[in-house]
Amino acid sequence: MSEKYLEGLNKIISNQVNQMDNTFVYGENINRGSFMSGLSKNVAESGSRVVKNVGNCEYTHIGIGFGLMMSGVNAVLFVKQLDFMMLGIDHFVSTYGSIRATNYQSKLGSFSIVTAMYDQGYQGPQSSFRGIGEMCSMSAIPAFLLNGYSDTALVVKDEMERPGVRFLVLSQKKANEKLNTLAIERIAPDKSVIQYSYGSDATIACFGFSLSSGEVLQSHLSDRKIVASLFSVNIVDHPQWGIAIAEATNSKKLFVLDDTFSPTSSSFRFIVDVLERDPNVRFVIERKREQVSTAVSNEDLEVGFGRLIEKLF
Repeated sequence: MSEKYLEGLNKIISNQVNQMDNTFVYGENINRGSFMSGLSKNVAESGSRVVKNVGNCEYTHIGIGFGLMMSGVNAVLFVKQLDFMMLGIDHFVSTYGSIRATNYQSKLGSFSIVTAMYDQGYQGPQSSFRGIGEMCSMSAIPAFLLNGYSDTALVVKDEMERPGVRFLVLSQKKANEKLNTLAIERIAPDKSVIQYSYGSDATIACFGFSLSSGEVLQSHLSDRKIVASLFSVNIVDHPQWGIAIAEATNSKKLFVLDDTFSPTSSSFRFIVDVLERDPNVRFVIERKREQVSTAVSNEDLEVGFGRLIEKLF
């Protein structure tokens, strides 16, 4: 498969949406012009599935999505970039908190928000917010950071119509890169961690969109006859990431790659959970060093592979 990242993921998402009934699909210019920079291309209206272009009012977009979900309708909101979701933060925290505290007699619908994380270096001065972890922490809404074909196909199929709300987040940086086609070996029940390979010598846990760097690290280790397990990690409340912890405690050596730019990254919680299970696990972390997730900087994660390996081997 030689598709580019955005092209391939758009096909997966639009194909799933186009199979959904009782669904309201909406966003700004989602079926014309740039199709939200390609996010919403190929989405079609049919039967009980309505596609609607809406105005520039993101706070209202979020309120509508929760209202539809509470009415048993499936809502799919396409948003050009994560920055705009800050305008709906009260709904994410307060409205969703009220929904979860209420014992509804009727079945809830689903509310899926498809968006992308941008950086000033790629989009402009108002596109520097990458704090999906902060939003998830405040709201207890899961975020699935889509790295490639296999994880996107699995997450979109299982989550798009599931009752409740979730973020499906793409990387704008990866838009024109070759689509990752790593096969999945196994996955946690809540999709908090996805395992792509097994290895008894080391464990690699990739947070955010760092899976491609994890592949390179795994290759460097292989050159030294070191076999490593490889995981990608999503942002899920109360994560069931036991399969990754087990691999880390078995190998006793843990590499953590984290490009989320977040001072509250779940990578820190993961390391703590590993060490609570086995304090003898040695670990090293490579992450962006900005102190706030809104810092303006290049989005790339620079990994010193040789340096990391030398710290553990």
